[in-house]
Parts: sequence; C-alpha cells; structure tokens
Amino acid sequence: MTWGRIPSGVPGFDELIEGGFIPGKAYLVTGPPGSGKTTFAMQFLAEGARNGERVAYISLVYKPDEVLKDFERFDPRVKDYVANGNFILYDLGRELWGSTAKPPQWSSVMIRIKDLAREANVSRLVIDPLTAIDFPTTNLAEKRAELATFIRTIEDLGITSIFIAEMTELDRYTEEYYLVDGVIMLHYYLDGADMVRAIQVLKMRRTNHETKMHRIEFGPRGLYVRGPLV
Repeated sequence: MTWGRIPSGVPGFDELIEGGFIPGKAYLVTGPPGSGKTTFAMQFLAEGARNGERVAYISLVYKPDEVLKDFERFDPRVKDYVANGNFILYDLGRELWGSTAKPPQWSSVMIRIKDLAREANVSRLVIDPLTAIDFPTTNLAEKRAELATFIRTIEDLGITSIFIAEMTELDRYTEEYYLVDGVIMLHYYLDGADMVRAIQVLKMRRTNHETKMHRIEFGPRGLYVRGPLV
C-alpha cells in the first residue's frame, strides 16, 4: 500500500481534505437520517472497486441487497463489482443478532470483521451503522478503551474504513468522534421552501482541511460537492 491519498469517490470532496483520505485510517460519517451518509459511503467503496480493490459493506441493521439496489441508480456497474468479487456485501446484523433482540457486542463484531478482512484481503470497509454495536459497559472510560481497541484492530489490518453514525443532537459528541482520524458531518435544512444539503469536515488529522460548510447535492451519479455555502 502506498502512502498517497485515497480518493473518496465523491466529486468535489477530496479538494476539501488535501486530495483524499489517509490510507489505513478510520473515519466517521455522521448526520441526521436521510442526509446522504450511506450514499457517501457507497461511493467511497465503489471508487475502490472500480480501481481493482476489494471492498466490503458490512451492515448491522439494513439488508445489504436493498442498499445495493438503492445505489444502482447512481452506478449500475456496482452489480458487476459484486459479481466479480471486488465489492462484498455482508449482512453481519443477521448473523450476530440471530433470533435475539439484543444488539451485537463490539468483541463479536471485531472478530467477524477481522476474519472477513483477512479472508478477502479488503482494503476499504464501511460499517453501517456503528451505533448498532453494543458496548456492554456504562463506564465511559471503559467504553472509550473498548472502542479504541476496535478501531486500532481495523487500522492494524491496513484498511481504510468509514463508520456511519446517526446524529440527532448537534451539541453531543460521543467517544467515536474523538478516536477516529476524521469526522465528516452531513447536514440538511430548509431554506425557504427548498431543502438544502451540506457537508462539513469537523476533523481530519494530518490534513489542512476546509472547515466551512459546503453545499452538496444528489446528481445522476450520486452525491457531489457543489461549492461553499454563502
């Protein structure tokens, strides 16, 4: 693996972070429901598969096949990436939840992801959503240590990863915000009668990143950054 930047697959976004993601690091994409988090992550994976990498979408809640169908309208070739084994869909939620309503614990998730990454030689990974993992402790220090171990294990495998997390409280930051190398927040709000979507880089280690909100829109090929909000 080279130490150049990893393209995100989202047109206009890489210019905000000095050319792309740092390889082998973990990033958080957060925002309210419907803001484009999963589409952003799927574009990130499709970019890797398009370039011959092996990538994996790991779902802890949603049916991966449904996520794939939603994304096909932006990139119909994604079905070919899946067929040739470059784009792996993994329904880890069904495997870990089984017949119980108890959320999967971090240790079980980490073991399964490690096995998958080693077997498939994955270079890009998306976990959707990270907030579905149960950290079985109410002690914040212990929870942070457990989550740090989880993230470190992913990074030690040399995988560039995106963790998706729902966010409904803009002034509340949980442990993952501090432990990942970058935090990307998606927004939407009403401007008169129009719904406006925006993206903001809250954090990006070792990167002179843009901090202002930029407008994003859905185009024929998915999300793209249109330009700074004025």
